[in-house]
Amino acid sequence: MMFTTPSVLLFPGQGTEAVGMSSGWEAQPAWVTTLAAAEAHTGYPLRRLMTEGPIEALRFQRHAPCAVLAHSVGLYRSWRIAGLPVPRAATGHSMGFYSALVAAGVVPLEAALDLLDTVEGLSEAAFAGRAMGMAFVIGVPELELRQALLAQPALALSNRNGQAQFTVSGPVEALEVLVAALQPSAFKVGLLPVRHPLHGPHMAALLPALARRMAGVTPSAPAFPLLSHFDGRLLTTGEEAWDDGLASIALPVDWLAVVARLGALASPLAECGHGSQLAGLTRWADRALRVESLQRLPPQA
Repeated sequence: MMFTTPSVLLFPGQGTEAVGMSSGWEAQPAWVTTLAAAEAHTGYPLRRLMTEGPIEALRFQRHAPCAVLAHSVGLYRSWRIAGLPVPRAATGHSMGFYSALVAAGVVPLEAALDLLDTVEGLSEAAFAGRAMGMAFVIGVPELELRQALLAQPALALSNRNGQAQFTVSGPVEALEVLVAALQPSAFKVGLLPVRHPLHGPHMAALLPALARRMAGVTPSAPAFPLLSHFDGRLLTTGEEAWDDGLASIALPVDWLAVVARLGALASPLAECGHGSQLAGLTRWADRALRVESLQRLPPQA
């Protein structure tokens, strides 16, 4: 199916990387150009890792977000060349918001890659010697989770992905206690393969340094509005979109608020990245919403 009506694009975040995600895209000039630019800027062999693996190397903390970002942007550029209309709006889940910033022309690809690198570097320095991370909780009502968190004040609710799908961030020691406490009642609960307490108050202390490091970036007006993954509000200027991207490392993700805005926009939805992470989250939040995928090659391929 070719998209003829402007869609709202959803850009997935880290965790969607997989060996084979580049299959078929190696023949798409816009994708190749995007990946080549990302490799030249970072020095990482992203195409080889995406094609051959090993998966452990692709999932390495400094490789995975760059691969997801470049792949999603390459997909978007390829589809636009194939005739995809300018989106009505776009958003991203977690670092997927950086992909949306690049797609909308707010910042160049290189600035988003620098942002990823800066967040990683600041986090490594801030949490050196302290085991930090995130846990996922599925099948536990929010009230029950919040009550469990009262016994673990070092932890923070970092993602509301659905009515009973959440992530929590903070010290690994406290996360392990929380996971054990919720194990009997949860459908699934466990630690995520990340080393930093993203989307929580522990990251707030990094924001001044992050703003200083990225002060040389001048955002441009977006080619289409972006939706904050913090509260679903529309971001219509480059400055507010970029500010939201910088602050997002310390702001919780509220996909339920995003889905409410998606329903109000009443436009076709398309996931611009590998996998079906956001199609699943969106459908769990609102069964009436269907999300197409841009991972399949555009018509001319």
